[in-house]
Amino acid sequence: MNLSLVAVLALTLVSICVAQYKSIPLLLAERTAWKPNDGAPKQPWRSRPPLLRKPIRRPVPSRQPYKQLLENLRQRYPRPKEVLREHYQQQVRDFNLTASAKDVKLRNYFDTLYSGLITIGTPEQQFDVAFDTGSPMTWVPSIHCPPEHFGYKYRTYNNASSSTFQANGKEFEAVYDLGFVAGYRSQDTVTVAGLTIQNQTFGEAIIESDLFSNSRTDGVFGLGFSNEEPTVFDNLVNQGLLPAPVFSFYLNKLDIPGPDSVLTLGGTNPEYYTGDFTFINLTATDRWQFEIDNFRVQLSNGDVLFMGSGSPAIVDSSTSLIFGPMEEVDVLNRKLGAKPLPGHVSLFEFDCSELDSLPDFEFYVNGQKLSISSKDYVLKIFLYGTDLCYSGIMGRRWKESETPVWFLGLNFMRAYYIQFDKGNRRIGFAKPKY
Repeated sequence: MNLSLVAVLALTLVSICVAQYKSIPLLLAERTAWKPNDGAPKQPWRSRPPLLRKPIRRPVPSRQPYKQLLENLRQRYPRPKEVLREHYQQQVRDFNLTASAKDVKLRNYFDTLYSGLITIGTPEQQFDVAFDTGSPMTWVPSIHCPPEHFGYKYRTYNNASSSTFQANGKEFEAVYDLGFVAGYRSQDTVTVAGLTIQNQTFGEAIIESDLFSNSRTDGVFGLGFSNEEPTVFDNLVNQGLLPAPVFSFYLNKLDIPGPDSVLTLGGTNPEYYTGDFTFINLTATDRWQFEIDNFRVQLSNGDVLFMGSGSPAIVDSSTSLIFGPMEEVDVLNRKLGAKPLPGHVSLFEFDCSELDSLPDFEFYVNGQKLSISSKDYVLKIFLYGTDLCYSGIMGRRWKESETPVWFLGLNFMRAYYIQFDKGNRRIGFAKPKY
């Protein structure tokens, strides 16, 4: 990846990771002022549109490591914003669907986000979207989005330019922990990995919070479970375009040589993994969740730390780190030898010289073991000529009425080639080829 592009992407990713969860403004003035063209729905906005909510709120990561990462990038690549923006646009134009028929080539945004290309409409309109196992909705920014909500967006969907567009008009609002989007649903052809879905419902976003308006990705491709219209992936299966309701991820790490990241639709790709899969059945009907018997860590002094008995866990491709209950995570990080940073909730620092001696973090599910090493659960940052190492396992607090859940984000997913089997309601884990 071009180093200048890395700097551009990191600016976006830092804004994603440091944003604090806040209540959703209604922005009624903008909604009232919006004037659709003939292809848009005619009904006025209600005072509050129906919410399309995720079943579980995602955790908000600490801002400190990403602030330092941003400062490091600024020192290494001090280029004017306009030059970086122009460079990013050129890179996007050069990025194309060169993978095989069922593979989606993914771009690695500094190990915190992975995205790929889809097209919508006739003629095709191209979008760079993040693939999210934690939500079902696929959406892209609409041309009707007021300019003040465009942010860094370079591409928007124009339904008037598509001969296969069909009006739907049903409002949607997708709410995430770090932001929201609102707009209306439309139908059109959607193409991913060379496979074209007819009459697919998706979201045209006309209002986006700062999180999304400043993102270098255009939108989101939902790979979660839907209780409403069939998702894009559902219709790939329903329309006979895939041999099986399965998709798989191989996610590379920027500092480790290896092939580009790939999402495989309809099965698995043996080029990216070795050995057999370890399968774990899902324990929820609306998300990629299973139950962990316990976590185990063999400490350097010979003690064994057990924790998390009977905890649900969700594999979430739009969460960059691992999140668990605050008290358990704090105990774990301290036992591993990490020191808490004063003034920062659940942020722990390791001595970088001791990383090789850190133990694996083991997960036991139905008697089967999964594990990740310190190279996966430690976030290493180079700053002012020195390395800084932070724990990539962070804590969050839960309300008394909520069941504590572990979120297994990208630093967990990179440790495995992961198969999401919707038909058999299970997740498979295999050793990746790095």
